Amino acid sequence: MWAVYAAALGAMLFWGCSYVWSTIVFEYWNPFIVAFFRAFFSSLLLFLMLKLLGQSAKIDRKDYKTLFVLSLFNPALYFLFENFGLLHSSPTISAGIVALIPVFITIMAFFVLQERLRFQNIVGIALSFGGIWMMLINKEMTFEATWYGVVFLFLAVAMAVCYAAFIRPLSLKYNPFVIVAWQNLIGSVLFLPVFLIFGLRQLLSTPITMPLIKSFLMLLIFASTLAFPFHTYVIRRLGVSRASIFSNLIPVVTAVVSFFILREPFSVNKITGIAMVVGGVFLSQIGKIKLNNR
Repeated sequence: MWAVYAAALGAMLFWGCSYVWSTIVFEYWNPFIVAFFRAFFSSLLLFLMLKLLGQSAKIDRKDYKTLFVLSLFNPALYFLFENFGLLHSSPTISAGIVALIPVFITIMAFFVLQERLRFQNIVGIALSFGGIWMMLINKEMTFEATWYGVVFLFLAVAMAVCYAAFIRPLSLKYNPFVIVAWQNLIGSVLFLPVFLIFGLRQLLSTPITMPLIKSFLMLLIFASTLAFPFHTYVIRRLGVSRASIFSNLIPVVTAVVSFFILREPFSVNKITGIAMVVGGVFLSQIGKIKLNNR
């Protein structure tokens, strides 16, 4: 069981750092370039890894449709919405909003799967949204993020919830690295037209620097190539609800790394908001975790 928790912690660490790496990369490339390169090169690395390990990457024809829908939600739409949201807000605020994914999964389960919500789940949902409000407001009572940046981030959350609704059956059938390899390959094909239209000219005119190379390689290897298979493996072993609770750690990791690397200040509102989001997500999952452990 230790491997499951190690994979969960590793995925959250990589995703927490990814907001900082992305912020650095966005100083050079726009989100269309980053999204296409992340998906394309990650798929190449994963297929190469499977080949070297002698693992089959074959997918049954009947699963093509589900795989395409998964790829449309993530990486295609999720990457674009998250990248544009991050471009117009801070890494810590972005991570805090994305950490609401388990809360929205709980809400979806209530309306779609008719799962019962306990009192502490409702309190947790309210606390999480209150935490996001705290993170968005500074001491002068003005927003620290643009409204469209917040909208993009919530759209990314919606894509992640849709993704969670489809991933479980495939995660039980295939190696997580196989699923993510195909997802990223299909995602890169979907990204290609917008990359050629909106990204190619900037790519050709932007100088390549060491900060860009280092940050992009970290983003590619850890956040795109390793974190997603790790998380898919955790979903297969623990289920969506129990796996999602680990996302509590993402805004904490992002806040700490942003402070040391980007010198992003820690305000009282931001610290309080992070604590409220983490506590709220935990409360929103308690009943579901107990239910799944029976």
